[in-house]
Formats: sequence, C-alpha cells, structure tokens
Amino acid sequence: MDRFDAMRAYVQVVESGSYTKAAQQLNMHKATVSQQIQQLEGKINARLLIRTTRSVTPTAEGLTYYQHACSILKQVDDVEAQMRQGSHAPAGHLRVNVPVAMGRQIFAPEIRGFLKRYPQITIELACSDRSVDLIQEGVDCALRGGLLPDSSLSAYPVGNLRFALCAAPLYIEEYGLAQSPQELTRHQQIGFLLASTGKMRPIQLTKAGQTLEVDVPARFVTTDSAAALSAGLDGLGIVHLAEFVASHYLASGALVRVLPHWQCPSLPLHLVTPTNQRRAARVKAFMEWAQLLLRQRLGTQLELR
Repeated sequence: MDRFDAMRAYVQVVESGSYTKAAQQLNMHKATVSQQIQQLEGKINARLLIRTTRSVTPTAEGLTYYQHACSILKQVDDVEAQMRQGSHAPAGHLRVNVPVAMGRQIFAPEIRGFLKRYPQITIELACSDRSVDLIQEGVDCALRGGLLPDSSLSAYPVGNLRFALCAAPLYIEEYGLAQSPQELTRHQQIGFLLASTGKMRPIQLTKAGQTLEVDVPARFVTTDSAAALSAGLDGLGIVHLAEFVASHYLASGALVRVLPHWQCPSLPLHLVTPTNQRRAARVKAFMEWAQLLLRQRLGTQLELR
C-alpha cells in the first residue's frame, strides 16, 4: 500500500461523502478505493469511516486523521511544486561586462539583491570601458553604449544616457568659464579615447535644433572613465561625463557645468547577449533585472526610448 495514495483516497472519500464519487474524482475503481481505506484502517488499527446506505461519515478518530492527512498532503504537494519550479529556476555561471562607472556605482552595490533572488546563479562581473567581443571572450551579457553594428548579438534597449560638460573650480580660475561653444577652442579638455574607433570622443553640443562639433585641445587623453573623472576634478581640463557620474560632484560644487544652456547628445544604452544565449534562463533573468535596475537608479539621467 502506498501511504500517500491511501491518504488521498481517504481525504477524497471524506470530502465527497461517497466511495463512488471519490473513485470517479480519483479516476480509480470503487473497489480499489475501498481496499485502500481498509488497508489504512488496518495500518493504524482504528476505524475511520461509518458507512450507511446514504452516506459515508468519519468517526471521531477518522476526523482527527482527516485533519492531519490534509496537512501532510499539502506539505508534500508544496514541496513537490517547489522542486518542480526549482528544476527550471535560473542557474549556472554568468560572465557580465559593463563600463567601469556603471559597474562601480550601479551594479556592484546592487548585485547582492540579484544573487539573493537567484541563489543558483554565480556571477563574474568585469568592468571595462573597451568594447569586448562577447563571443570570442565567452561573455554572456554586456552593457553597451552607442550604435550596435554586430548582428550576431541580441540587443535589449535600456534608454539614452544623458551627458554634460563639466569643469572643476580650479580649472575655471585659470581658464575662465566658456560663454559659447566657439570659446571652447581656447580651452583644454580631458580627452577620452574610444576603443571602437581609436579616436578621441568629439565634443558635440545641441541647442534649438542646432548641433555643433567643437575641436577642443587635449593635453591628457585616457581610455578609462575613472581616470577622466579624476583628472577633471584635479582641474586638468573640461571633462565630458555621464550625468549619473557628474551629479554628485555638481551638487557638492566639486564640478561646475560648462555651457549649461547647451546639451550634449545622449548615448543609447543596450544590454546585449550572443543570439544563441538569449533564451538561457540565467541570461534572461539578468537582462530583465539589469534593465529595471538601470532605469530605477538612473532616473531622469536616462531618456527612456
């Protein structure tokens, strides 16, 4: 006798008040249900049911057994459901690549929440401002800014990241504050070298539908956003920063906006993954979490698309 099958049969008989109805609901023969109840009574050495021509009702012992059986069966069902769900839960190792500033300010402080939500996932978070080759380097997911020419990747839009031109008070004391884009040619910038082109990122400004690209000299050029920020804070030149990076320093006065009535073009942000990985549960879970995290943390510093 299977104890759990017998328990289910007994519970069904009590709830339906009939061997016949219980057998129909369980898709079993009436004789099989009757036999299971008899075996159950023999096992516990107690009479569980009183059977008349019109109904079947539990004895006092039978009512107690029914209550405990319901509780036990519910626990068993819950455990089995959890195990079934667990077998499809996101699991495995994730290799993720994000820009340095994003990794330090947004992802690293929040990654604990993701790992707590998905205990079967482990993460390797690489922070780099270069554009990695996801397929060759075995990266599952990356955060990228700008155009996405690689058709071998599946992309999920996050939004457009706002930028600003900033300078430290120390720099302004020496060079003054530019009043027009044309005046920037007499200033110094912290140059940022784009890994995708090998060239310095141009300074572009827009206002009332007009877009200008200004050639600003640079005595210091870097490929690292953290180094660019540090140099800007030290007064080495005007620095082009994402709003989420600059906001703290602007609020404290460590940096000042340059040409605040002009806007820097925003940068499209995408979460990307190799096309053959996009259906993997661990990748999908991270992409959905990361998209929501970025939109929550960046707020108004991000233009939603």
